[in-house]
Amino acid sequence: MRKIKYYLLASTAFLLAVAACTSQDDIYKKYVKAGGYNYPAMPINLSSVSGYQRLFIEWEKPMDPAVKTAILYWDNYSSSRSIDYSDYPSGIVDLIVDSLEDRSYTFDIVNIDSDGNKSLPAEITASAYSDSWMVSRSERTVNSAEMSGDSAIIMVSKGTDEMIATRFRYKNENNEWVDCDKVLSPDERTISFPKALKGKRFQYSSSFCPEAGRDTVWSTWITSTDGISYQLNAKRWSVAATSGQVYGENTPEKIFDEKILSGYRWYSSRSDDSKLIFPKILAIDTQTSTGDEYAFTKFVFCENPASNTLRYIKSVVMYVGSSPFDPDDTDFSNDFGIPFLSTVLSTSTAQQTLSATQGSSGRYVAVVFTDSWNTADGYIDLWELIPYGYIPSQAD
Repeated sequence: MRKIKYYLLASTAFLLAVAACTSQDDIYKKYVKAGGYNYPAMPINLSSVSGYQRLFIEWEKPMDPAVKTAILYWDNYSSSRSIDYSDYPSGIVDLIVDSLEDRSYTFDIVNIDSDGNKSLPAEITASAYSDSWMVSRSERTVNSAEMSGDSAIIMVSKGTDEMIATRFRYKNENNEWVDCDKVLSPDERTISFPKALKGKRFQYSSSFCPEAGRDTVWSTWITSTDGISYQLNAKRWSVAATSGQVYGENTPEKIFDEKILSGYRWYSSRSDDSKLIFPKILAIDTQTSTGDEYAFTKFVFCENPASNTLRYIKSVVMYVGSSPFDPDDTDFSNDFGIPFLSTVLSTSTAQQTLSATQGSSGRYVAVVFTDSWNTADGYIDLWELIPYGYIPSQAD
């Protein structure tokens, strides 16, 4: 009897187990494909190139003729694009995905065959460049802009990293904006504006492209800080020298007579009582009206053209301001404000130039000589001072 009960219990347990397994098979049966899944080949040889607010994505068209289409996903599958391989007879799929931000994107590409089977995704990560990248690009600076005949000669700094070219536009003699035919490569630093209108500001813009990028992007137009400078007519300017610092007929206003001649110059005192006194100051009044003051960009000092032993000017400091300068102010370094230009002239050449990277505006100019190469007598001998600049109120 015990053996019979044992067999009955075992048989019952077996039947219950079979029934349970059958019910589980029924649950998962709908998820199992007869013969297993058929995965098409994944996309291969993916590559990308960055562009401005876009990406160029390429991969090889699958060799399996049953694979007809594909889907490109990005932004965590929130954006997609369908691809029909018949549109790419060359065998290379090349797509442009645009309207992208300046950040990293992950792209997934899935192949689909004629039966609707999907491949495992192939993945590639790439970044576009955009406005935030452009903001970090460094533009050139203008070193000088000056008339030479009827053309303007513009000198700029060397091109910066990832710069491709720089273009220019300016106002011609008819006060019309014209585009300069020439563009500068990053290594070029000088350009000419034919028939330019003197005193006018100009504009420039540079293009950039990352080393691995495809799109060249132009920056917005930048207006030059200064207008195109030119030699100013200073014949009507008044000049006063430090008291006692005039020798004979060599009076200070002759430095603006446009004559580089021995009898048309300013020579400091030869008197034993005053010849060694420094500073020696020239206080200049340009006689301009309010609103028409000059912005000075350069001064050329002309000395004795025949002998370097007679070129006495050594240390020079220049000031520009809206109030008159006192030629007898011995505390000029505190009273005259911030120096505009300063240098030490050599005796090697008869003409030497003091140039500014940015013009300074004002009606009044002070030229301060703090010493002389002639230490025994302290002489200063200035044959001509040639000013360059423009009028800011007329520059646009």
